[in-house]
Formats: sequence, structure tokens, C-alpha cells
Amino acid sequence: MEEQTDKTFTKNVSIVMALLVVFTIFIIFLARNLGHKEPVEDRPSREAAIQERINPVADVYTGEAGAAALEAAAASPVVERAIAFDGSLDGEMIYTSVCGVCHVTGAAGAPVPGQEAWLQRVDKGLDALTLSAINGLNAMPARGGRSDISDEQMKAAVEFMLQ
Repeated sequence: MEEQTDKTFTKNVSIVMALLVVFTIFIIFLARNLGHKEPVEDRPSREAAIQERINPVADVYTGEAGAAALEAAAASPVVERAIAFDGSLDGEMIYTSVCGVCHVTGAAGAPVPGQEAWLQRVDKGLDALTLSAINGLNAMPARGGRSDISDEQMKAAVEFMLQ
């Protein structure tokens, strides 16, 4: 009886192993034939793209090479920072586009102009409020989350909120 059980067990294990092998071959076949196929690029451009992605972010120069790199950097044109809304100082437009997202609804604890929480802040003065708007305060990110807004634009938005 025990010999019969061993034969049955061996037979069942063999069947399961064979099915797993067939299933594995089937999955490999599917992966090779149904997978995403990209056109093969020519080798030089592909290698150049790889090299560009793995280049170091910066270089360190010392001695004469460092002096030459410093002179080259000093001679290169300075890129000016982009300013939001084409530099417009329309406080209402800036408030509506940037500040109003939170200050109209009171999201994240932002004081709504005209309410008690806002009136407490008004006593700090225009300069202090503008500085808070530029640097951020509590949950408010610096410049309302728009790094391209100038200090003058932030001041115009604060002035609009104080009206």
C-alpha cells in the first residue's frame, strides 16, 4: 500500500513539474512576442545618449584649468530670471491667480481678507506682510509657490489684499 502511495506521489509531482515547465516556456514565449517592441537605434547615437545621461553634473578644476574655467564662466552671458505675468504689477490679477487659491477659501489655515484672522495680521504692516508673503509663513510656501514672482509683484498682491 505504501509503495502505491509513493508511486502516486511521484507521478503527481512529475505532472506538476512538467506543467510548471510548460507554463514557464509559455510565459517566456508571450513575453518575447507580445512585449513592447522599440525600433533599434543606430549604435553611435544610442551610446551618445547613454553617455550624456551618465556624465557627471559638475567638474572640479584646479590650477591653470581652474583659472581658465573661471574666466570662461565670467565671460558667459548672465541669464535673467523669468518673471511671472510679464512683470505686471496688477495686484488683483496676481492675487486672483496665485494668492486667492488659498486666501479665498481659507485652505491650509490661510486667513481670508476681511475676517478676524486677517485683521490681526494687518496690524503688522505692509512690509512685514510682504516679507511673510515672500518667505512663506506656516503652510504658505514662499511666494505662494511661484518662484518666478518678483518682490514687487508680491508687494502689489499684498497691497491689493489690504484694500
